[in-house]
Amino acid sequence: MFKSFAKPVILLALITFLSPFAPAETVNLEKVTALDLPDSFVNAIVFSPDGQTMVTGDLNGETLLWERATWGKTTFSPARSSHAETADISYWGTLALSPDGNIIVQAYGDIGDVAGRNREGKELFAFSYGARVYSVKISPDGKFLAVGGLKTHVMIFDLGTLRQIADLPSDHEFISNLVFSPDGKTLLANYRRPKHLFIMWDTANWQAADKFSLAAGIRAPHDVLFSLDGKQLALANVFDPEIQFLDLATRQSLKEFHEHSRTSYQIAFSPDESLLASAGDDCTMRLWDLRTGANFKTIQTNHEVSAVAFSPDGDLIAFSVLGEGVQLWAVTR
Repeated sequence: MFKSFAKPVILLALITFLSPFAPAETVNLEKVTALDLPDSFVNAIVFSPDGQTMVTGDLNGETLLWERATWGKTTFSPARSSHAETADISYWGTLALSPDGNIIVQAYGDIGDVAGRNREGKELFAFSYGARVYSVKISPDGKFLAVGGLKTHVMIFDLGTLRQIADLPSDHEFISNLVFSPDGKTLLANYRRPKHLFIMWDTANWQAADKFSLAAGIRAPHDVLFSLDGKQLALANVFDPEIQFLDLATRQSLKEFHEHSRTSYQIAFSPDESLLASAGDDCTMRLWDLRTGANFKTIQTNHEVSAVAFSPDGDLIAFSVLGEGVQLWAVTR
């Protein structure tokens, strides 16, 4: 449902938001397979650039590689802890893949260790963030790695020189989300304490270009995504089931998706940004048409759905079901 804020500004923003999308079309989902991982807590799923390998990260530190041809698995990194030891960092994914697919970055959220390895498992770098890690993100050009967590600082690591190049300070702490803009010119950091705050860091000089608090009616996010044009943020909220779209120019909520009965943990855009997938605490994976705002597909599961991702070609959706494993569904139009 659209909200009726300052109408001329919002109408213009809505036109901008909707115009890239093609007319609504029939989209079908068909189950491909279920990858059984009993007692798992998969909180991160990423695909290689060619879409032929899927990487999953578990809360306990286990990282698995899955080959799309057969969905056979290889253990890239074994478990390092029990789920009970890391229960309070559950839905944060601490796994990143470089845009060329050659570096897998893992952060062990409970102890703050961060390591990067090539696809063969050779360690390229390792360092400590110095506190629990809640987010690791790589810039679209593959040059920078950003690390944030239970500190006031965001650490910036240069993947070309394998050196730390910046330590971004603030007067807030508990950095729960980091996300680069699609053009790579901005790093958005979301801080939770003493109140929710967003800081926009300029990646050319690592200076704070902007900061803002959540406006009335904007909820604190579990997950944050930039739209492809970089003008909006999609927010999966912590305490409320709504998924919101925030206009960065007006800081107003443009649109809300209400169908989840409990909070959504992660959200993902399809490569053409015509669809949004959401993983929910209400034991559902939902698929949304971004042109119409309709939740037109819902997959009900027996347990919470914590992570979700599209393959680069948009032909697959992968999502994790806690205690069960990962389901893969084909997307056809």
